[in-house]
Amino acid sequence: MNSRSSIFIIFSKIEKRYCDQSEAGGLQNNKRMEFDPSLSVEEVLNMWKEADEMQAASNDRFTESHELDNIGIMNLSSMNLTDNNMPSIIQRAFTEEKSKCVGLILRDNALTSVGVMVLVEALLKTRTKLKYLSFSNNTAIGDRGIEHLVRLLQKNRSITFLALPNTGITDHGVRLLADVLCGIGPNSSCSPLEKLHISFNKSITDESIEVLIQILEQNKTLKTLALQHCGLSEDARDRLRQVAAKKKKKKFSLSE
Repeated sequence: MNSRSSIFIIFSKIEKRYCDQSEAGGLQNNKRMEFDPSLSVEEVLNMWKEADEMQAASNDRFTESHELDNIGIMNLSSMNLTDNNMPSIIQRAFTEEKSKCVGLILRDNALTSVGVMVLVEALLKTRTKLKYLSFSNNTAIGDRGIEHLVRLLQKNRSITFLALPNTGITDHGVRLLADVLCGIGPNSSCSPLEKLHISFNKSITDESIEVLIQILEQNKTLKTLALQHCGLSEDARDRLRQVAAKKKKKKFSLSE
């Protein structure tokens, strides 16, 4: 087994563990500070102090955990990272001397579309060999974040595994992904993506059925499309299963 296959298997196992835990215990929403007008000034100040302390602790954990493992994966899951941490993540993963990051796992943090934009801009300017990218359970990424990732997929030919479970994607985001996966648009070519995980996005509904079928029928490189626990009806899932059955090389995952 070559090193590329080994990395692919490890990254897949990490994402599968996430999905198994999510299905068994439910997804945990990222914690965000909300302003309560009934609080006193002192209580508000204490809240901000606690938030600053949590961010400082997060920065400390990030500093301690930023090292790549021996196959080039940087796992920064569940570290309460925000968009403000993204420049440091980029520096340590891609711009520091001897950095050889091929897999970046940012699961279970508090990143938004802004953080995605910052990362994409850096990756488009830097020659990297990033193959595996996970934003799982960053619920504020949404379709705006997908717009940035589509720009990356259009120009970066190295990414083969993209994990986006529970990231706030809607039917519009699926349409954006379909366009890049099927090479739709001026001067477009199909992304060489091999695995796409978009499970646990409840706003992916039956309105996406035709574009999902388009992905299954037209894309030549995609081997796995994971769609568990989205907002698809049983009729829509049956249609997708029928199409997927004709594509024997594709692994297609749907919730029952």
